[in-house]
Amino acid sequence: MTITAAWVRTLKDCKELIVISDSRLNGSKKMDCAQKVHMLPRSDAFICFAGDTSWAYPLMHQVISAISNYERSASRAQDIVELKSHVLKIFESLRHAVHDASGTEGIPAAEFLFGGYSWIRKKFMIWRIHFQKGMNCFEANPAKEWKGNPWIFAGDKEHVDKARQNFSELLSSRGQAPHQVDQFKLDWEPFEVVRDMLRKVDENRIFYKNESIGGAPQILKIYEHLSSRYLAVDWNISSQKDGGGIYICGRKILGYETPSMWILNPETLITRHPVHSDQVSEIVDEPVEEESYNLSN
Repeated sequence: MTITAAWVRTLKDCKELIVISDSRLNGSKKMDCAQKVHMLPRSDAFICFAGDTSWAYPLMHQVISAISNYERSASRAQDIVELKSHVLKIFESLRHAVHDASGTEGIPAAEFLFGGYSWIRKKFMIWRIHFQKGMNCFEANPAKEWKGNPWIFAGDKEHVDKARQNFSELLSSRGQAPHQVDQFKLDWEPFEVVRDMLRKVDENRIFYKNESIGGAPQILKIYEHLSSRYLAVDWNISSQKDGGGIYICGRKILGYETPSMWILNPETLITRHPVHSDQVSEIVDEPVEEESYNLSN
C-alpha cells in the first residue's frame, strides 16, 4: 500500500504543485524501490497510485500511453479538467476488458491521485480517483482546499488518518494553520509529515518488516510554465546494508551515476545540484533556480 500527498506550494510570486509518495510495494515480499509518482507525457500533469498493483499498473501505464498517442492531449490543447474525464473513460474501458475474475478480484482495488495545471482556469487542480462500488464506476473527487490552496493525502486509511492529524498539528504548532493566519499558504509541510512517517518505519525493525509503507520519499514538481521535473533526495535506509545515498523515484542511484537534477536535503529542505549549486547558491532572485532557496524559514 501507500502514503502519498499532493499540494500547491506558494513561492514568492508563483505557485507549484508538489507530489510525493513512499516507495514500498507489498505482497509475498516487500520492495522498497517502486516508482509510484509518474509525470505524464504532456509535462503539466501527474498520476500516482495506491493499492493493488495488479490493477494500478495496467491502468496507469495505459493512461500514459493514451496521452502520448492522442495529439490533442499530448499537445495540452486538452485542458486538465477535460483530461480528467478522458482518464476516467480510459479506466472504464480497461475495466470492462477484465474477465474471468474470481471473487472480488474483478473490483478495482486501487486509487489514484491525478492533477496538473489548468490553462483555462489558471490554477493547479488535484483529484482523487477511485472505484465507487455503489455507482459501479470510477469517479474523481477534488482535493480539499484551505483558503484556495488544495492538498490531499491518499493511501492506506490508517496512514492517511495519521498523516492528516500530524499535518494539522504541525501547522498549528507553527502558528500557520488556516485559522491562525490571514494569508494561508503551504510550503513543505506535507513532505515533512510523510518524511517523519517513513523514518519512524525505518528506525523500528518491527515496523520496517511489517508496515505497508516504507522506502525513500519520491518527489515530483509541476510548474505554472507547464513543465515538470523529479527531485532526488538524500536519504538513508538504515535497515538496509549501504542504505545511505541519493534516491530518485525510490531507487538509490549507483555510485557512478551523477544525476542532472536538484537533490533535496530532507532536513534543511534546501536543494543542491551536482553541477549548478556552487554557481547559483547566492542568486536567490533567479526564477529558474528557485530550488536553491532556504525553505526552512
